[in-house]
Amino acid sequence: MIKKMICFTAIVALLGIGVSMGQETPEKKTPLGARHNERGLSCGSCHDGDEKPTTTANPESCLKCHGSLSAVAERTKSYIANPHKNHITESNDITCTQCHQGTKEDTVICLRCHTGMKFK
Repeated sequence: MIKKMICFTAIVALLGIGVSMGQETPEKKTPLGARHNERGLSCGSCHDGDEKPTTTANPESCLKCHGSLSAVAERTKSYIANPHKNHITESNDITCTQCHQGTKEDTVICLRCHTGMKFK
C-alpha cells in the first residue's frame, strides 16, 4: 500500500497534476438554491416555473444560463483538477444536479473514489 501511494505521489508530481490529498474540497457550503436566490433568481427560474418545487431542477435549466458542460469546463480550466472536464464527465452521461444539489451542499462526485482531493 505504501509503495502504491509513493508511486501515485511521484506520478502526480511528475505530471504536475497537483492533486492534494487529505484536504477539504472547494464544494460550496451555501446551498445552490440560496446562492441563486441571492442573485435575484426564484425557485421557478430553475424549476420550470414551479415556485415550491418538490423535485430536482431540470439540468437543462442550468444550461440556459451557464452554457454547455464544455463552456463551464472552460471557466474552471485553471483548477488543478477540473471538476467539469475529467474522465467522469467525458465517459458518463452526467448531469449538473449530481454535484449541485439545490437545497443541499454541493457534492463532488469525484470524491467517491478520490477521497481528500482538493480542487485549486
